[in-house]
Amino acid sequence: MAQRILITGGDGLLAYALRTVAPADAQMTFLSRGDFDLTNPDQMRSQLDALQPEVIINTAAYNLVEQCEQERDLSWAVNATGPETLAELCAERGARLVHYGTDYVFDGTKGGPYVETDAPNPLNHYGAGKLAGERAVLAASPNHLVMRTSWVFGWHPTQTKSYVHSILKAARMGKNLRAAVDQVSAPTFSEDLAKWTLEAIEKGANGLFHAVNDAGVSRFDWTRGIVAEAAGMNLIPGHLIVEPVTSDYFKSAMPRPKNSILSNLKLTGTLGHLLGAWHSGLRKMLAQEARR
Repeated sequence: MAQRILITGGDGLLAYALRTVAPADAQMTFLSRGDFDLTNPDQMRSQLDALQPEVIINTAAYNLVEQCEQERDLSWAVNATGPETLAELCAERGARLVHYGTDYVFDGTKGGPYVETDAPNPLNHYGAGKLAGERAVLAASPNHLVMRTSWVFGWHPTQTKSYVHSILKAARMGKNLRAAVDQVSAPTFSEDLAKWTLEAIEKGANGLFHAVNDAGVSRFDWTRGIVAEAAGMNLIPGHLIVEPVTSDYFKSAMPRPKNSILSNLKLTGTLGHLLGAWHSGLRKMLAQEARR
């Protein structure tokens, strides 16, 4: 990676994964929100001029989807307006921007996996903001790249906020586990997503790609997979049962797409190899958890 690369959201899960998988000679600078705030155009402009990156990977986002409904101005500023400003600043400087989208741009009514040409129709404010952001990024320059992903999980030395961590915590506390059978998507290992990102940059990919691991799965089966793997490693008790429920059970006021499986065939063709299943990523993450 001879190019100078700036990573925003430098304290987060995906930024940590990028740091983990990057080659030793990579010229990478990681900036946290305090040093590169998507809601602060002057700060972004100053950092871009000082660092002069050739590629910017924007991992920063407001992804607390329930809170996005309450903090609409802030979430829109981070997920929509901020990426738009950053994309324009990058285009002005001849730099490429890599930005991440979400499966929540779709309404979940399609019978099969969504492809990049399917029409978005977000059901909630988070999805609407992310859609506005990715459209602005793509409009700012034909060289920019948007990678839509879903259900990202992975290991981080200090953060334990992923769905996998939530299941492990509940299991260790002896709580009953319930998961929806009517929410289906594709879990995506953060290190895999990081590797695809760097490969796509190397290949000069631009435009819109769906970037997820193979095998869509219901939230119920995803939870059962986590429990089975974790129990097999003695991270949690081995007798736990996951109860299947519908999403109505959780009484969330925010609508979610029922089927948001993304097809990764376009990215597979561009990178020239299969993207792999989430199972191997889960095993790797849990092995790291065992050593925590």
